[in-house]
Amino acid sequence: MGLFKRRVLPPVERLMAAAGLPTAGGPIPMPDLAMEVTRRGNGRIGRVLAVVEELLAAGGDDEIVALRLIEEVQNVLSHGSEGFLTTADVLPLRGLRTVEGWETADRFWAAVVDWCDVNAVELKPAAALDVIQHPALRATIWPTCRRLADGRRVDLADVLQYEKATGIPMTAFRPA
Repeated sequence: MGLFKRRVLPPVERLMAAAGLPTAGGPIPMPDLAMEVTRRGNGRIGRVLAVVEELLAAGGDDEIVALRLIEEVQNVLSHGSEGFLTTADVLPLRGLRTVEGWETADRFWAAVVDWCDVNAVELKPAAALDVIQHPALRATIWPTCRRLADGRRVDLADVLQYEKATGIPMTAFRPA
């Protein structure tokens, strides 16, 4: 036994450490983490999803951090961009709790889209995102919006309208 206790890392830093990113400078923004772990060929996503599984099991603030990363990873993957993993690459890497979290985020975003459609909230075309070449701008925008199969996108403004109108946050979509 050593003289010093090992410091327990906060959830975001645990995710960063699993991704092999330096933690000495403190946490990086979650969108940057989502972009980094979804890049093709760096082998980070499996290790990060293992930590997501632990965070979901811990509950509380850890669970919220895990759900946020799942949501942002899904959003990045939805863009189907070259150089990034696909949803099909990631699905087999999820543990049982991560599958639940993944489905929670999917149900929430689907409810937002349904609400927008029913309430005539026009969703913008996703093609406008294709012109973004600057990596920092991409890292800011992609994790906060989801490209839909029909060519539209749903973004944080739509989510805020939904939550304000319905009072229903994403956590309400967790299985009972």
